[in-house]
Amino acid sequence: MNPLFLLLPLLAALVAVAADRNGSRVKYYALLGSVVGLAMLPLVGFGTDSLTWFSVGGTAIQITTSITPLSLMLLFLVLAMGSLVIAYSFGFMDLPSEQKRFYVEMLGFETAMLAFAMSGGFILLFIAWEFLSLTSYLLIGFWHNRENAIAAARKAITIVLISDIALLAAIVMFLNIYGTLSFSSILAAGASGSLQLAAMALLLAAVITKSAQFPVQEWLTDAMAGPTPVSAYLHSTTMVKAGVFVVLVLLPLFSEAGMMPALLAIASITIAVAITGAMREHNVKRAIAYSTVEELGLILLAASVGAVFAAIYFFFAQSFYKSLLFFGAGSSIKATGSEDLGVITGLGRSRLVKYTVLFGALSLAGFIPFDGFFANFGIASAFATNLVAYALISAASLATSFYIFRWFMLQSGKPVSTAVSAGFLGLPKSMSYSMAVLAVSTVAASGAFFAFPSVFGMQGINLQGHAGMLTAAIETLVAAAGATAALLFYRRKATVKTLAARAVAEPAHSAGVATVTNAAYAHLAAFVEAVATGFAFFDDRLISAYDIVGHVAVAAGSHSRKIASGSTNTYMLVFAAGVALLAIVVVVA
Repeated sequence: MNPLFLLLPLLAALVAVAADRNGSRVKYYALLGSVVGLAMLPLVGFGTDSLTWFSVGGTAIQITTSITPLSLMLLFLVLAMGSLVIAYSFGFMDLPSEQKRFYVEMLGFETAMLAFAMSGGFILLFIAWEFLSLTSYLLIGFWHNRENAIAAARKAITIVLISDIALLAAIVMFLNIYGTLSFSSILAAGASGSLQLAAMALLLAAVITKSAQFPVQEWLTDAMAGPTPVSAYLHSTTMVKAGVFVVLVLLPLFSEAGMMPALLAIASITIAVAITGAMREHNVKRAIAYSTVEELGLILLAASVGAVFAAIYFFFAQSFYKSLLFFGAGSSIKATGSEDLGVITGLGRSRLVKYTVLFGALSLAGFIPFDGFFANFGIASAFATNLVAYALISAASLATSFYIFRWFMLQSGKPVSTAVSAGFLGLPKSMSYSMAVLAVSTVAASGAFFAFPSVFGMQGINLQGHAGMLTAAIETLVAAAGATAALLFYRRKATVKTLAARAVAEPAHSAGVATVTNAAYAHLAAFVEAVATGFAFFDDRLISAYDIVGHVAVAAGSHSRKIASGSTNTYMLVFAAGVALLAIVVVVA
């Protein structure tokens, strides 16, 4: 069955705009579009469909859709997480004036990612890629009355523009090399010389920019200026997953082009930078954002060494606990009015919120039986034969467990005001129920670790046996050690430890990678502005030159028009003068 019917969220957005003028029911249209799309997903069959868009010089430009087990997994994640994010937003986005614009933009975001997931060629992929950039820009800057939101949206779209240009250039090269833009045809043809290497290098640049890898990772943390439901969707399922997904789809081409070492190096640096950022970050949403940057690096790291199953499962599992952590952050922000881990308190006043957030933290840290354990186990197993690499992966897991459990340790012993208690106890049911569903999902998704090998037709990772049990035991001990270290480090009173943490964090921030990359962004913007100013200068001069030529032509025309007086005598006189002039020229020559 043609998968285009899955674009129901777009239909829901159009209906909402046309039928719900005051925006009071738009959220229900939004939820209905996502839920119905999810319900119809089992009707989709595997296969490829192509539609010729236009032809140029005998080359047909086709829009190709393809449904494979990998794309079906992404479709499921987009629709399932989209439904939960929209349901959560019922309580979070409570101002009537925000309703219509927010839900229509969210539906556009969801539709763009669905189209991306169904892409069987570069044409549909590029269209979806661009709409992802546009809708993310609108959603990151949703609160346009806040200067930080406007700046974050502008920064995101500016940096992501690099990926857009790189991808477009790569597409032109692929069309020149292969004469087609279909993924299946390109993969079947394989490597094709130096031009193909250049195309893959551009594609790699597009991937690392879109998926916030070093050195352009800071745009993703700044994007936390948008509404929390947007952050949850952006980090778990949508735009930042796009680059990683392209690598998983076209991994044979990256391998044939010799891009694996570059992918490995970029991912490794990104993981280290992200951990450093998360360790010193006190904004709860930005800390979780750094963990996303780290996880995207881990997925690319696994892909770079050929551990495809580990990368795919991590891609899947991360969606559930990452959305849950952002939902928990949004609940804390709504109850306390603060995003600062040193200020947020009262998490225990709502058992549902406390334990769902705990489920998310346990999963991110890698505790069994949560899906995060199996995701981390898969990555660790991929590097188990290399002692140095395995030690570094374990150190990253230890640091991750440490910084995520700060959320709980920084709250111990703090007084909780009546207003904060009331805030947690009064959270809308739509927010609480959405968190509960995701908390259960972090355990239920563990089953996919054992089901995916048959679904994808590939070799899974054996959890049994001496090597598997040893790796699992080490991963559990590492996660427990990180949580214990957080408990010991933050066991003092909240005021003392907050001040101490800030005393360490602020110098690190001033000398950190974020400062360096932001300075680089500023210099890049200044360079672009200087180039644009130069173009504007020459443009003004060129227009002035055209104006002069135009004035001369008009003046010449005005004077020439006087000759056409209608007088026969004048015409004969001019004719005679012309004949005489011609005769003189002939005689002289």
